[in-house]
Amino acid sequence: MRTSIWYRRELKNPDRSGYYFAYRGWGMGGKADGDCDYGYLYYDRKRDCWRKYDSFDKNDSIIVYYWTDADPRQWVEDDPPSVVLEQRHYEHNVTLASAWDDVQQAIERYNVIKNLVQ
Repeated sequence: MRTSIWYRRELKNPDRSGYYFAYRGWGMGGKADGDCDYGYLYYDRKRDCWRKYDSFDKNDSIIVYYWTDADPRQWVEDDPPSVVLEQRHYEHNVTLASAWDDVQQAIERYNVIKNLVQ
């Protein structure tokens, strides 16, 4: 499983307009009121609001709770089409492996602290 960082909309929004994988919550937003959904939603940096499409009226904003700049579609396109992954030959990089372990530990610590302060 690939690691991705999800941001709370109240804490951080994207730096530029575009489509981002996001989770939207309760409220009016293209579907029936009270419906939750996730998928690719458009963030309009100029108006600082989320929409289902970039062509919607400014009144058609969507309530987004969480978003990530990771792109699962890109992950799928990068993976080989077969179920069995071929072994790739590469030299083991100790520094890179150590840095990746540090990232994993930082994410674990972040999740622990996040759960403690809630």
